[in-house]
Amino acid sequence: MVTLDPAEFAITVGFMFFMCWTPGPNTMLCAAHGNRHGWYGTMPLEAGMAVGFFSIAILVGGGVEFVRDNDVLLDAVKYIGAAYMLYLAVHIARAPPIGQSEDHEAVAEKPLGPLAGFLLQFVNPKSWVYFLLLMTEYASRLGEGFPIVVILAATTTVIGVGSVLFWSGAGAVLRRVFAEPKSSARVNLGLGLILAFVAIDIAFHEQLYSLF
Repeated sequence: MVTLDPAEFAITVGFMFFMCWTPGPNTMLCAAHGNRHGWYGTMPLEAGMAVGFFSIAILVGGGVEFVRDNDVLLDAVKYIGAAYMLYLAVHIARAPPIGQSEDHEAVAEKPLGPLAGFLLQFVNPKSWVYFLLLMTEYASRLGEGFPIVVILAATTTVIGVGSVLFWSGAGAVLRRVFAEPKSSARVNLGLGLILAFVAIDIAFHEQLYSLF
């Protein structure tokens, strides 16, 4: 039977929620797709994403022992991941409204299907950084063994699916909110600051944890 430390698991779930629910390729695609094709029309795309979430989590988690046996690689994952999180924080904080950004490509005329959602996870650098950090830095705080990997994979899949369902359903509303320059600036700055704190926690968790 696996016993999880409640405090560490809560921190890990918080990391999952923030990484899965904040703007990124998956959430922005679902927001735009939901706005164009509707909530139900986006579900096949989201089903593929769910399979991709779980698959890549298991894939990364299954190979994590190799990373753990190499301290240099583990430190590289931690600090490169933290640096990438800081990069994302700056990018989000300075992001323009949805309709004005070149990063948000037009959604295809026909609804995207499960295969597109699945493959997106394997070409999304944010996904790789996220799962590497989850299965190395955060999993190590909860314990050892493959059951921890399965628990984290299942938990992040549930959270990820909830995120894309929400963003596809709220796509039209979110577009109007983020299209307002003042609202966009406040929302993006807030998200950027939170993500910056996540990056600091990744790099200096032991020091921060000792303060509390």
